[in-house]
This record gives sequence, C-alpha cells and structure tokens, in this order.
Amino acid sequence: MNTEKRIRDEGRHLLSQGNWSSSLGVFFLLFASVMLTLFIQSFVVLGVNVIFTPLFNLAAEFEPAFSLEVEDSLGTAFVTLVGGVFGLAALALGFLFIFPLYCGAKRYFYLISKGEESKISDVFYYFTNKLKACTLLGLRYGLMCVGKFIPCIAPAYIIFTLIISNEFSTFANSMLTLSIFATGIGGLCIWILWTSRQFLTIYLFIEDDTMPSGYYVKESERITMGQVNNSVRKLMYSFGGWFLLALTGVGMLYFVPYFEISAATSAKWLIKLQKEV
Repeated sequence: MNTEKRIRDEGRHLLSQGNWSSSLGVFFLLFASVMLTLFIQSFVVLGVNVIFTPLFNLAAEFEPAFSLEVEDSLGTAFVTLVGGVFGLAALALGFLFIFPLYCGAKRYFYLISKGEESKISDVFYYFTNKLKACTLLGLRYGLMCVGKFIPCIAPAYIIFTLIISNEFSTFANSMLTLSIFATGIGGLCIWILWTSRQFLTIYLFIEDDTMPSGYYVKESERITMGQVNNSVRKLMYSFGGWFLLALTGVGMLYFVPYFEISAATSAKWLIKLQKEV
C-alpha cells in the first residue's frame, strides 16, 4: 500500500468516527461565505449602475458622448470602469472575510487529524483569535496563490470570452467548450504543481501562530523539497477522479471533507516528521 492510499484511508477512518455531519456543516459555511461575497460584489456593481445611469441619461441630453445606449460612449466606459473598480474592491474585502474562515476550516480538519476535539464553531476561530496575523498571512499566502492561479486559468477564460463575444457554428462552439474544460483542468493541474511547495503554509500557522507571515511560506518551501514535494503532488493528483465527480455538484459533498481531512493528515505527519528530525 502506497503512502497516499494510507493517508486517504486514515482520513476516511477519522471522518467515520462521527465527524461526517460536522464536516458537511463546515463545507456549507464556506460555500455560503463565498456565495455571500459574490452576491455582495454583484450588488455593488448593480448599485453603481443604479446611481450613475440617471445622471448620465440627464447629461446625454446635452452631450451625446455621455449616452449609455452606445456601447463605446464615454458614459458607458465610465460606468463600466467604476463598476469594475468597486466590484474588485468588494471581492478584495470578501477575500479578507473568507480567508479567516478558510483557515478556521483547515484548523477544524487538522485538529481531527491529530485526534483532538474539534467542532463546527472552529471555523470562526480566527475571527476571535489572531485575526491580524491570519489576515497578514492571507495577504502573503492567499494573494500569492491567486496570483499563480490567474495565468493558469487564463487560457480557459480567453476561450470562454471568445465564445460569448462571437457567433460560431454549433460544431465550433462544441469544440471550444471542450477546450475550456481541457484547458481549465490542465491549468488547475499546473497550479497544483506550482503551489505544492506551499502546501504546509496554513498548517504551520495553525501549529504556531506567533511567527511573521513570511516565515510560514518559506518554512513550507524548505520542508517540501525533493521526495516530500513529490509525495504532496501525488496525494493531490490522486484526488483527480474525485474532483471530476465533485463537478457534478452532489459529489462535492463527499469530495471536500475527504480531501481536506486527507490533506490535514498528510500535513500532520510531515510536520511531526520535521519536528523529530
């Protein structure tokens, strides 16, 4: 039995000890926080349009360049720009809200992996404990991961933009849709490969939250070298089939707890081994 399978088996065993229901609760809390952030971002963009549309409609009576009925007018460009800026600001603030929840969820699964008491309320742990340290870690680690994700997913986004902005034949649309799926999955695999050495960052922070934010990233990169990094990648890629099942929606309910407890179990052993060394 290889190492990755032993870790997954241990993870399933831990979940079977009365932790499945609370794990699903943790999943729904994270999912709801993401949906809430996206809703607020859409609401902000809508608000910009509601505020500026009457003003530009009035201005258009004196200067046609301000008309919002023309796609390339000055007024349309202004509203689009302001809406985009405020929308991005809302997403940035949402990230600062979601990241402490995400760290709390990681802490929940990590405590389970170590055989310690854990409950759903642990998701909110970093809102009352070390919020500043967690936020700084999010700015360092989270934005680094997002920065690496953008170029990985860019090809799929470009193809998607081509589809919605052009009229293609049914066959061409089908091929382009398949290309979106292929480049999206490929980009995700590259992203996992690119960020695998930062795998332990959040778990190291959970173990000891007294160090500067940059320490956890560098320490993770130091620990996950050579064979250790290969093992981390193998564990991540071993969930490929489960990830595809999760895309159906219902499979996500099984995939997220299973993946998170396996990742936490792997981190537990890697950190323990490092301490012993």
